[in-house]
Amino acid sequence: MRRLPIALPVAIVAAVVLAGCVSARGPAGRVTSTSASHATATPSRPTGSPGNTPRSTTPGSPPQMPGLLQGKYQAFAIAFPGRDTGIAAISGYADQSTTVRSWIERTTDGGRHWVASRPAIGPHHPGAQLGMAFVSAQQGWAYGPGLFYSYDGGVTWRAERTPFPLVGPVAVAGTSTWVVGYACMRGDCSATIYATDRVGGALRPLPDQPATTGSVVAMRRPTPSAAWLLLAGQHGWRRLVTTSDAGRTWATRSLPCPASEQAGQLSAAGPGSLWLVCEGTPGTGSTPGAGYRTVNGGRTWTRIAREDSLGVHAVSNRVAWAVEGDPSGSIIVRTVDGGHTWHTVLSRANTDVEAFVPQGPDGAQAVARVLSATGVRFVACRTRDAGKTWQHTALRT
Repeated sequence: MRRLPIALPVAIVAAVVLAGCVSARGPAGRVTSTSASHATATPSRPTGSPGNTPRSTTPGSPPQMPGLLQGKYQAFAIAFPGRDTGIAAISGYADQSTTVRSWIERTTDGGRHWVASRPAIGPHHPGAQLGMAFVSAQQGWAYGPGLFYSYDGGVTWRAERTPFPLVGPVAVAGTSTWVVGYACMRGDCSATIYATDRVGGALRPLPDQPATTGSVVAMRRPTPSAAWLLLAGQHGWRRLVTTSDAGRTWATRSLPCPASEQAGQLSAAGPGSLWLVCEGTPGTGSTPGAGYRTVNGGRTWTRIAREDSLGVHAVSNRVAWAVEGDPSGSIIVRTVDGGHTWHTVLSRANTDVEAFVPQGPDGAQAVARVLSATGVRFVACRTRDAGKTWQHTALRT
């Protein structure tokens, strides 16, 4: 989850532009299968014992290295719509290729074993999307830059026919879905928020849009009536807006970020509770990844003790997980006192935690990219005891 590989999602969007159309413009109702019967690899097996040290699969032998990849790949999205059902999207480029390759990894036993779908070529596939959002254990979306939906927990996907060519953030609350759409292919035009009460249903613009002339950086909906939007305009300005009546009215809230930093990531634990990461600007001497928290709807903010945060994932006003940058990759930290103190719960050398999802105050799932001199591989990590122990499963991509 380092900031440097941000060029990869930009490249995926560029591939969409070069192709002339985004996946949402594909034939409506076309099914993309990611079922286990189409997997090209055997199901993955746990490769780590509880804790942070990998274990050999055969006594006395070196650790196995399944799923070794040559090229540039990232795990952009992970979702666990049910306790045992998980879906991860991985995409990138093989060797020196400029063609996007992607696939879906899926588990039905809580992350102990994963099965990969057939690799797909090009950006018009669910595995090439940058985010996932589910309204139930079975129904959900894969989005950005296209829009796909699933009715069976990510086994199969259909392309959604949208009234716009480029998809931004998607946020769900209850059965309601909000989708950010752009009328231009490059996302340099004003965003419009669309809504639907049914996964795969028709998207209609909200009658009352927040006043903006830019794009939506992040969107969070802790309840069907409450939402937070981080907006970006020209010359790098950012603005935070919120609604408490499902978008009928909007209010602007001040951002706590210093002038040398930009708000870049949000996590909403409730209607009035928001955690925010301010990203430092290179060359300005500012601290990258400074975190802030509000419990009164953005009227006042408290600086969080940690720095260099890449992403925060709030569970409540007091409990949150965060992924932070580290000289050897990235680490996972956790707080139970509203961010005053943090404790490192996972740290592995040459490992980037790229996709992370909390499962309550004590559980979490993540997909990490492990770098080596011979290639890249992905490992799924899971904990159910507040990070005291972790189980690691190599993805046989």
